[in-house]
Amino acid sequence: RNGEYYPSVTYVLSYYPKGKFFEDWLKKVGYSADHIVRKAGEEGTQVHEMIEDYLNGKEMEFLQYGRPMYPSHVWQMFLRFVDWWEEYKPTLIEAEVHLFSDELKVAGTCDLVCEIDGELWIIDLKTSNHLQTTYDLQTSVYGKCYEECFNKKADRYGVLWLKSKSRGPD
Repeated sequence: RNGEYYPSVTYVLSYYPKGKFFEDWLKKVGYSADHIVRKAGEEGTQVHEMIEDYLNGKEMEFLQYGRPMYPSHVWQMFLRFVDWWEEYKPTLIEAEVHLFSDELKVAGTCDLVCEIDGELWIIDLKTSNHLQTTYDLQTSVYGKCYEECFNKKADRYGVLWLKSKSRGPD
């Protein structure tokens, strides 16, 4: 901003301890970790792009010329989002909104800003195998950034975990 570089929220939080699940996983997979992380990142990007298309009114199809366009687990994560969207019927305010904070000196892209039952929500979509403590921090920082950029304070913050083994409010 104004020629000043702000690191991304996710970059800053990448230095925060990831917890026991991550450490155990890293020991278990060893040298394969880079490949697994890259593949998971690509799948997460795919899910985010599908959701953005859906929110922009694009008709989403699983098959093209009789072949799946997406891996089934990617499609399942997308369907979890659709289930949530149809159940809670949020009003979309912003999707994939670029934010920054001059006070915190960070920037980032917030997945969703929406209104549910009259409350303004900052929501981050996650496709990871486990929830990490940094996710709550990330949405809080996005809330601060949103407030600075739009002069509106969020009422609620949420992480929508699309890879959860169960569907529902938990």
